[in-house]
Amino acid sequence: MTFSINAIGPNGSEIEFWNGPQGLNWVKQNDLTDLMYDPFGEKTIERAALKPGERVIDVGCGCGKTTVALADRVGSNGCVTALDVSIPMLEVAKSRMQPNTGQVEFVGADAARYEFTPEFYDVLFSQFGLMFFQNPEEAFSNFYKALKPNGRVVFVCWRRPELNPWLMIPFEAVRTFVPEMPAPSPDVPTSPFSLARRNRVQTLLEDAGFEEVQFEEFKSSTRMGWGDLDTCMQFIADFSNPVATALRQSDAETTPKILETVRSAVEPFHNGKTIALPASVWIVTASRS
Repeated sequence: MTFSINAIGPNGSEIEFWNGPQGLNWVKQNDLTDLMYDPFGEKTIERAALKPGERVIDVGCGCGKTTVALADRVGSNGCVTALDVSIPMLEVAKSRMQPNTGQVEFVGADAARYEFTPEFYDVLFSQFGLMFFQNPEEAFSNFYKALKPNGRVVFVCWRRPELNPWLMIPFEAVRTFVPEMPAPSPDVPTSPFSLARRNRVQTLLEDAGFEEVQFEEFKSSTRMGWGDLDTCMQFIADFSNPVATALRQSDAETTPKILETVRSAVEPFHNGKTIALPASVWIVTASRS
């Protein structure tokens, strides 16, 4: 199976982004990004209450850890269609599949416009994969058409930035060096926080036709890196978008100052094994009529 995708349409810039250095870096740090997001994905899969034989869509499957877990739960009589716009991540996801993980199809596609088999799926699942659509109305309408009557949606998304120190502590640490860097905001369509506002998410789902929309607040910690503080700092320098952005724009004199400022900010959260920074998410569920 060879994946390909064209960076066209309203989400073209996101497709380019996840097939560029960020996508390659995510693949490089795959084990650590899994570690970071595991508590949230595991809780969301639990809420999905999957049954053997069900058909599932995994939107934004990334490097495939959630896909493996979903396939295990639906078994050999079920199936999982896993989509992502990142070709490097899909290649890793494909390599993680075992013969006993059920029927899995990987697709390199923009899920907002992908032509799913109508009324075929029981569940649409996503771990942090629904926040990046330029036109979320189009995306949720497309998902609605893919689900069977009484099909269900289960996804996790970040709550407001101020409730997520995992991002805001590094951001505040570097903003002195890059004062023009915009603050993370729910008002930016492709921000990680674009679905942070409960009322907005409810409107998006209900306008698409979904019913019984429910929100569960879930708090945990993001585990940023693994090892001593310096090792974890390398992960933050590579993976934390505010820090990586500041470092790309810095000169040789400023770089060590940025790293030391961030190190001082996150050091109190290092527990000897990882930097455990607080995080807060919505686990959202809804059903198709």
